[in-house]
Amino acid sequence: MSTQNTNDLFVTAARKKFRFDSSRGQLAAEDLFDLKLEALDTIAIALDKKISEAAGKSFVKARATSTTELDAQLEIVKFVIGTKQAEDEAKKIRIAKEGQKAFLSDLLQKKRLQQLEGLSVDEIQAQLAAIGE
Repeated sequence: MSTQNTNDLFVTAARKKFRFDSSRGQLAAEDLFDLKLEALDTIAIALDKKISEAAGKSFVKARATSTTELDAQLEIVKFVIGTKQAEDEAKKIRIAKEGQKAFLSDLLQKKRLQQLEGLSVDEIQAQLAAIGE
């Protein structure tokens, strides 16, 4: 979905004062970002069911306004779900990278210690003398 379409959806939601039924009561579009994915999934399923029931099957009749509003609401919920999934994936990647970085830093520290432990007595004394200056 393009940024313009997303912006249009949220403008429509604000102008028409869309409310989304949830276990926490009726929520505005911006409140959807505070929900967990499971709650968003429940809302999306309920909206999809309402669309299916309201639309009926007809290839001749135009869709009712209420159905197009429900479609817009469903698109908003799907956008929020996609956004939250992308954020969760980015968080997992960031955590994995942080873990890998910590592991490599620890490994580097061990290698440096091994390198120092391999020094001869004369080399250690030379380094101590260099530090003392």
